[in-house]
Amino acid sequence: MIAFAMVRHRLRAVLGGLVSLALAVALLSASAIVIASSLPTVPPRYERADVLAVPEAAGTRSDGVTVARAVWTRDEADAMAEEIAASDGVAAAVAERRFDVRVMDGERVLGDAADGAFDGAGWASFGLGGSRMLDGGAPSGADQVVLPASYGRSVGDRVTVLTAGAERPMTVSGVTGGEDVLVSDAVADAAATGVSLIGAVSAPGADTAAAGELVQGVLGPGAEVFTGADRSAMEAESGGSGNWAGQQLLALLGVLAVFVSVFAVGTAFAFQVAVRRRELALLRAVGASPGQVRRMLLGEAALVGIAASLAGAALGAPGAVLLGEWMVGHELLSSSWEVRSVAVPVAVAVLIGVATAVAGVLGASRRAAAVAPLEALRPEAPRSETVPRWRLWAAGAAALAGAALAAATTRGDTGEAIGFALGSSLALAAASAVAAPAYLPRLFALVPGRSPLAELLRAEAAAGARRLAATMLPALLISALAVTVLGLTDTFGAAVDEHSRGEIPGEAMVMGEDGGGLTDAALDRTREHAEGEVFSRLSTGVYVDGRWVESVGLRRDAPPEGTVWASPATAARFGWREGDTVELTWRDGTAGRVPVTIGPFPPELELWAELALSHDLAREHDPGTFTIAAGFDPVDAEALSSALADQGARVEATAQVIDDGIAEELRLMRMFAWIILALSLGYAVVSLADTLSLATSARRRDIALLRVNGVHRWQAAALPAAESGLAAAAGLVLGTLLSLPGLFALTVGLRDDFDPRRGPAEVSVHLPWAELGPLFAACLAIGLLAALVPAARTLRRTPASMAAERE
Repeated sequence: MIAFAMVRHRLRAVLGGLVSLALAVALLSASAIVIASSLPTVPPRYERADVLAVPEAAGTRSDGVTVARAVWTRDEADAMAEEIAASDGVAAAVAERRFDVRVMDGERVLGDAADGAFDGAGWASFGLGGSRMLDGGAPSGADQVVLPASYGRSVGDRVTVLTAGAERPMTVSGVTGGEDVLVSDAVADAAATGVSLIGAVSAPGADTAAAGELVQGVLGPGAEVFTGADRSAMEAESGGSGNWAGQQLLALLGVLAVFVSVFAVGTAFAFQVAVRRRELALLRAVGASPGQVRRMLLGEAALVGIAASLAGAALGAPGAVLLGEWMVGHELLSSSWEVRSVAVPVAVAVLIGVATAVAGVLGASRRAAAVAPLEALRPEAPRSETVPRWRLWAAGAAALAGAALAAATTRGDTGEAIGFALGSSLALAAASAVAAPAYLPRLFALVPGRSPLAELLRAEAAAGARRLAATMLPALLISALAVTVLGLTDTFGAAVDEHSRGEIPGEAMVMGEDGGGLTDAALDRTREHAEGEVFSRLSTGVYVDGRWVESVGLRRDAPPEGTVWASPATAARFGWREGDTVELTWRDGTAGRVPVTIGPFPPELELWAELALSHDLAREHDPGTFTIAAGFDPVDAEALSSALADQGARVEATAQVIDDGIAEELRLMRMFAWIILALSLGYAVVSLADTLSLATSARRRDIALLRVNGVHRWQAAALPAAESGLAAAAGLVLGTLLSLPGLFALTVGLRDDFDPRRGPAEVSVHLPWAELGPLFAACLAIGLLAALVPAARTLRRTPASMAAERE
């Protein structure tokens, strides 16, 4: 098989491309395995339930992702659960009560809420899950509780169980292997807000699908019923997996792997074909048809792609374990993450790797097939390379896409704007990379001077435009990514730091130690130690005509008791006018009619809340939810801290809370940025080494001619070093310039994301030159070393041996 023989003969030449592609596939397969293993699964608390039913969707929460569903009243849900349980084929049915909970051992919070808030539930919910009772038994009264083993308590221990509106000393009656705090059903009924889920366990031997249809018939069209693998929707909707941040990073890594593979690896493979002009012409001279040449090159690419992809897959599988454990350690994945899916992600990564190798050679193989047989007799004299029109069309299309994304950046919300800005920079970088053979010779023609080195640089640029493009691409990619990602991080951080100050009322804040919010008792104690009114936010919601309306319960600046306060946008959405009496369905499923007042919300609320009501009214209809936090001006912060210790709450300076929040956001963004840049730098090393090694090999006769004419070794080495350095410098400059449209567009998009009463915010671009400078210097150093090492290796030989070496 001629393709196999050619690959074996040119093994050193294809080694760089093989390594580049193997690394890309390894990264892609590892990321895919971790993503597939972090996708939602059936939550352990529902493993035993064959059927899960929830009310119909009513909208999304303020984050735009989490599904907000309607709710059943307790009596309504209990009646339906009893009817389901009495049906044939159903062993049990539970109308589940869930609520926020905190378990205290004196002044110490028990448990670990790293993956989200603690969940409390009634004992009946234990029958829906797959966890085992490790010790003890069910709670026999209102003063007993069953705790997870992770809480470190034993049967008979005394603890304090805090719910939003109550504080109950309890005795541990049992210990489970699950995650929920389980109390008696009577306590759960008083602590929970309505019913949001009904679970059913099929009788032994009963058909699960039939049980699902039975439940759907009882609940009617206003409910959604999940069976089998579809039950994983419960974890996806609640966000309980704790994997969102990690999945974003992994998705970025996957996109980067594909992007770098297509451009860097594809460019390297295409360049390998370009330097084989005489070899391919010789094949044409001895009778090979254009189709045979094209098939041979595609066969070589497929062989290299298969070998590299299999090697990458072999690295990616164990790499996924290391990557997942690292992300768990940095709280980017849930602590319960484990490898669950390998075969499909690895197969997809291998297919992408092979397709990338073939795609990289596809265009070059068509040009190679068109090589005339007489090319084999022509000397390797410099000649201008014709740039095909498709490159210019493709570059124009990518540039238009980049401009469109930059325009979209000015109009999207914060999350969309950041994504659009990054997409704009990458699209413009792709346009620059595709069109590089057209403009790089013109750039090098501007090199001043009449020295032999300057003359050679200009001549070599005209003759080897594709070689220059392949040399410039890694620096262009790293520069575009570095300036864009680090610029996005610093620009966004500076804007938030400058314009979010003062949006949270009060000099101090009370927050839950575990991030789970505040009890009403903690709020009352805060009011006793505050100067003036306490500003607190109870996140809740109401339903208007079956649609979810994000709401907040307030103590300070609250509407009069028995009324609600709507933002102008909410009033326009539902056609309300000042003084109207409107019908609402509360968070617990009950309905009521209240007067509405209309007015703009303060900036700390308007970004997420649509309706405001008094704290007491919100608590009456939402007894199961902790208050988010409280802002106030303290009289004695130290005394308040002592008073809040047994409530699992702490006092923090408001400015420190803002700083910590900004620092955490920037930490994640900067972590993402440096992971991406470190991987890109690795690709640059491999890609440049491969490209310049091939270029030096292809130009050995030119180097031999220079040496015969009296040029010193260091002078001969200066040519590829200067060429590589200039190409890398051009890539760095172009990447920086092409990143600026997206960054400036982001500043426009962020102007209206802060307090509108102050008018559009002044947001400017911030670039971390202290980090970009060393990174750019490293890129230049890599470019120079990648050129000097193969040149020095070649120059060790005599000019005669270089000229006599076979093609």
